[in-house]
Amino acid sequence: MPVYSTAAALADRQTTGLRVRQCRQERGWKLADLAARVSTSVGSLSVIENDKASPTIDLLVAISRALDVPLDALLPCRRSRHVCIARRADVERRPPLPMKLVNRMTGSLLSYHNKLRPLADPFVGKHIEPFEIDVEPVPEGRAQLISHHHEEFVFILRGEVECCLKTPEGPVCETLRQGDSVYFWSYLPHSIRSTGSEPAHAVHVLCSLDEPADSELSTDESGPIYLMDASRRNPSGQIGSRIATLRLRRAMSVTEFATHLGVSPRQLARIERGQKSVTVDFLLRVCQRCRKPLEYFLASTFVDRPFCQVIRAREIRRQAHVNGTTTPPASAPHCSAATFVPLVSEFKDPGMRPFLMRLQRPDRPGPLLRHPGQEFLYVLRGGVRVTTVEDDKTFTETLSPGDSCFLDATLPHRFDEAELTPYSRSCAEAIAVCWHPAGETLPPLGG
Repeated sequence: MPVYSTAAALADRQTTGLRVRQCRQERGWKLADLAARVSTSVGSLSVIENDKASPTIDLLVAISRALDVPLDALLPCRRSRHVCIARRADVERRPPLPMKLVNRMTGSLLSYHNKLRPLADPFVGKHIEPFEIDVEPVPEGRAQLISHHHEEFVFILRGEVECCLKTPEGPVCETLRQGDSVYFWSYLPHSIRSTGSEPAHAVHVLCSLDEPADSELSTDESGPIYLMDASRRNPSGQIGSRIATLRLRRAMSVTEFATHLGVSPRQLARIERGQKSVTVDFLLRVCQRCRKPLEYFLASTFVDRPFCQVIRAREIRRQAHVNGTTTPPASAPHCSAATFVPLVSEFKDPGMRPFLMRLQRPDRPGPLLRHPGQEFLYVLRGGVRVTTVEDDKTFTETLSPGDSCFLDATLPHRFDEAELTPYSRSCAEAIAVCWHPAGETLPPLGG
């Protein structure tokens, strides 16, 4: 589950020609010798080696075979790390991404009022997906209800937010202010809007039920997530909208996807609109063809109480004071000296574990530990030092308020309070969200 740097790969593209030249010269070949073996001209090969032209993939494959070297030896270096740091200044410098909805009845894309700022976009294979979201003001009763295939945790950074859910037992609306948090099943129809005249800001973390959370992302830069219009709640309507989302993510027409599933385009269109009931046999065929488990389509029909849990800032502060000396939960991030306030407790088996983490300056740093899972940390106050080890090298990053970190917890790591200035307080605060694979355990190992 690494972090890939596309920019680094592009910057390294000019070295492809140099690699070709080095491999050719190691064999004592002239340009004409290699050109003859790959059926190209000496002039064409010369401009490639001098980085004045980029070779086609077909030609590069032919060159690798002629030189008897792996193709990777000629391609740009793929630089990857298992830690993704998002600096506040960099996040704010990039324009926020608008959200898109898939209209359940027509399959068309609609705009949504809130805007996303991804906090771990380069990380591949995320099971939790963090964003900072600009929550736009919308008149009361005008916010669009949406649903998507996740559990969702929201922590309010600034402003006042109204979060409304349409539950099987009726609507639930909560007003959240700075420092409040909410955890809910996001396949329930819901809306989140700013109640003030200016946008509010919040950290949102999505957790997938049965696959990487970033599989819900599209490649369309104008709208990074397909969110479904939630006007219909019957099971076939939910399944149909999920099928429509799969088709759109594959950039396939109704006719193409219908052929893929062995039904007529008219049948598939009616299924996607929720106008035709889905049989068990058809759903199993979709699961097989699209490589999805049944739970992917049926999870939203198994909604257990509670539907959401709200924890107010004052309660978080009280718990931090009362429980400040308790042993940290086993699912919490590893720190040398810290206390934790769980931000979800009423859900029987939540997909992720959010905490308010308060780090104190330790007498001496503790060991580095590792375990299955992924962790996300967003700094609220003070400084946090992140220490990890990759390829036998120790990496240390200091995070300031508004910075965040996403990491693969199978690497040795540790979080500590960091002194930003000689006058900084001795306690840092951060929101930490942890995900652990179901059924997997690994005893912590010393680093």
